[in-house]
Amino acid sequence: MSGNKPLKRWSCLVLVACLGLCGCASAQVAESSAATPATRPAAAYGTVLGVGHLEAAGLTETSGLAASRQADGVLWAVNDSGNPPVLFALGSRGEDLGTVRVAGVKNIDWEDLASFTWQGKAYLLVADVGDNRSVRSEVLLHVVPEPLPGKDGRFSGTVNPAWSIRLRFEDGPRDCEGVAVDEQDGQVWLMSKRTSVPILYRVPLHPSQPEQVQTARRVFEINNLPAPTSDDLSQIYGRFRSWPTAFDMQPGGRAAVILTYKDAYLYVRQGSEPWATTLARQPQILLLPAAELLPQREAVCFTADNALLVTSEGPGAAIFRLPAGSGKLSF
Repeated sequence: MSGNKPLKRWSCLVLVACLGLCGCASAQVAESSAATPATRPAAAYGTVLGVGHLEAAGLTETSGLAASRQADGVLWAVNDSGNPPVLFALGSRGEDLGTVRVAGVKNIDWEDLASFTWQGKAYLLVADVGDNRSVRSEVLLHVVPEPLPGKDGRFSGTVNPAWSIRLRFEDGPRDCEGVAVDEQDGQVWLMSKRTSVPILYRVPLHPSQPEQVQTARRVFEINNLPAPTSDDLSQIYGRFRSWPTAFDMQPGGRAAVILTYKDAYLYVRQGSEPWATTLARQPQILLLPAAELLPQREAVCFTADNALLVTSEGPGAAIFRLPAGSGKLSF
């Protein structure tokens, strides 16, 4: 989230207070039903486990998280607006494994991070797409080869983008914090944050004319995220609890997850159906830990073993894991 830094830190403290009813420390995963999103019951389905903390000293405003496609147990994270253009390498429990600077770019407002494989190579997509005031005529996606560690297992140095995508949303500037890569179809999906309902846009992952500004085409609206409850609305900033802050697609293309300030939502794909069909169905609600443990949740990703990891802004933020399989996340 871009904007004045002191105001942002104050807002984060307010969010901790107003989101305090998000759930318990060992939150439960809930199955969806045919009921409307606002009234759907939350049946127990699995347990969220705390696995560690973000130990990198400079990682204080985490806005994106991605699991490595070439090294087991390695995670990547980024800070949001105004910070250096740096990729943070982490262990599976948040251990500090070093940093890599992305050469030749700025961090205007990095708001998400995705990992993917393209033509047999591992990449990271850095989404410089934040726009709180909807004033950016263009936003940027930087695709960088996933860095390799040194002999000591740590990461350092710089990496040059393999390509960057300049894009405009077809219906005007949008604030966006959720970006996912569909590597099977070669598309990048972008989700608006501050619209009355989230809107999904799509742009080619590797445009045929990369030097030209691309148009992110509006595809459909996400109408199934629960609206703020009456209790939410009674809190300062409670009306923002359903805003999406991160988005990811499972590497095999079998599921997608949307993170909000309140909970996360899992969408299971049936075969090779269009994502529009998958995302139109009611999701499984993934209730998250209380705001004291995840005060400003803005980063989520699938892991290589199909688990989900969630973390928050703030120094030393906790990392929580939702295990896949064995009656936990099934898809």
